[in-house]
Amino acid sequence: MTMTALAVGLVLTMTGCGGQGDPGSTGDTGAGEVGETYAQAEQRFTELATGVHSVIMAIEPAEWRVVDGAYGAHPTGCQSGLSEDGGYRLVAVRGLDLPGRDALEVARAATEAFQALGIDSSTADRGQGEAREVTVVAEGGIAERTVVTIRPATGQVRVSAATECAPGSAHDLATQVFGEERLPADVWRRLPAFDGPTSEPAFSFPPDGPLYYDESGNPVQPQPSGD
Repeated sequence: MTMTALAVGLVLTMTGCGGQGDPGSTGDTGAGEVGETYAQAEQRFTELATGVHSVIMAIEPAEWRVVDGAYGAHPTGCQSGLSEDGGYRLVAVRGLDLPGRDALEVARAATEAFQALGIDSSTADRGQGEAREVTVVAEGGIAERTVVTIRPATGQVRVSAATECAPGSAHDLATQVFGEERLPADVWRRLPAFDGPTSEPAFSFPPDGPLYYDESGNPVQPQPSGD
């Protein structure tokens, strides 16, 4: 397993090194507006992480992979609508291979999970043979948009969710999440590699915390408890 793309994706959003400003907020939006506080961002993350967890556990109560480091706690920069105001977004992606599993059965499980969360969703079945893909799309609730993608030919199931673009600096928020101003290139090693039945969401990964990947980019087994 290589982590090059993962590391690049996580670091690109953190090239700035401006001051943190108000320690209780995630900076301004670039237009003088005060961003969300760390507590507000943590609540946003918790809703995202627990919602995604509910969906994947409804599909299959197993150890799902965190895809490309997208655990959900590392903010990325975004632009709100047509305005020039900057903001941050949280993205969570989970993956699991379920070879031989009926794609529509997986889609129904996802739909029922969204219903339990009070979220409407729609299912689409496109393509044939090797190219067939079944998707379940939900908007609102745990995230701005959540997509479950099932590829019957390989058994691959992927659940991805992204929050709306919230006011605040991605850099300042990441500084608080990871506990340091300049993030190292391998900061992704601090993020959990799996999301399983006993997983609990975490939004703080300081320099002295556990590492979930080794230097080669392979998940540490067993994974640290995070305590």
